[in-house]
Amino acid sequence: MAKRDKIDIVLNNRFEEFEKRLFVLKVEYDKYFSGIERVEPVRERDDLRRMLREMQQVVVTSTRQQHKLRSLRARFASMELFWQRNLVMIERGTHPKMKFRADLHDRSRGAPPAEGPRERRAPPSPEERERAAFQAVFDSYVEARKSCGQSADMSFESVRDVLQKQVRTIKSRYRCDAVKFRVTVEDGKAKVKAVPLK
Repeated sequence: MAKRDKIDIVLNNRFEEFEKRLFVLKVEYDKYFSGIERVEPVRERDDLRRMLREMQQVVVTSTRQQHKLRSLRARFASMELFWQRNLVMIERGTHPKMKFRADLHDRSRGAPPAEGPRERRAPPSPEERERAAFQAVFDSYVEARKSCGQSADMSFESVRDVLQKQVRTIKSRYRCDAVKFRVTVEDGKAKVKAVPLK
């Protein structure tokens, strides 16, 4: 027959009290980080830390209570880490809730927010899109030539002019709407192939 653990009732009551106070402290810190409470609950946190230290000094013979004590210690440590991380963000002015409140306060006073709204960029023109597409083909072509040991001494303008001529020729020949270029390597040489798109 398995031996039953001897439960310390007084220690069990301390565990329950610690859990309740830890829950209350978590709520207090949530209020503080949300801006509802103006003062950090430092004294309550110190009291809980002292209470945990006293419980750890008690000789615990029950394996169930040992496990309970370890889990309470781990939970308190993880919460302290979370609180400390938030406190550091508040000190640096990077806490999202505090930043939102500061911006809201500035707007109510008529001052511009710390970070203004992003300016909307106009969509790229057809010429800009065409140039970006030719630039991407040119970059891929140069890289392919380098990897094949071919000379990469060429200008973007010269390659672009050749590609534009191919676009006009292929559009008139195949009566297509667009032309796509693909860089390939054949027989150890880099080539640009044009594909008509309908």
